[in-house]
Amino acid sequence: MTIYIDIVIIENLIMNYIILLATGMVLKIEIKHMRLILASLVGAIYTVLVYMQIIPIYSNFLLKIILSFVIVYIAFRVQSIKQMWKNLLFFYLTSFVFGGTAFALLYIVKPQEILMKNRFIFRNISIKNNYIICYYCLFHNNWSIYISKN
Repeated sequence: MTIYIDIVIIENLIMNYIILLATGMVLKIEIKHMRLILASLVGAIYTVLVYMQIIPIYSNFLLKIILSFVIVYIAFRVQSIKQMWKNLLFFYLTSFVFGGTAFALLYIVKPQEILMKNRFIFRNISIKNNYIICYYCLFHNNWSIYISKN
């Protein structure tokens, strides 16, 4: 099976963005989309590094915790320790909800085009369809959601 790194990055970028966007919406904080994109990109690049297994330390549990702190800090520019813990907690809760929902759907639907390798899940569909899906997610949804602190 051929795995395209650009597709892995784009899919992870989109999912990380959606999780961070949902976290910001739940916390009712002002969302800066460029910060969310940058934080999502950090997470997507980390995913590629873990999958390629270039350096074994990338799958270290402590590094994953540090990375989540970095992602939350980049996305929401946290001002205090208390706010950081709150944002991190909601980031994890949102991630668990999305992940749990995805796994539940995988077990219920059992699609034939889904493959698992090294703890990663891949869709076995054409590269053209991947780009169409990514393009739609990025450019045809209303991403201009701003939530005030009130």
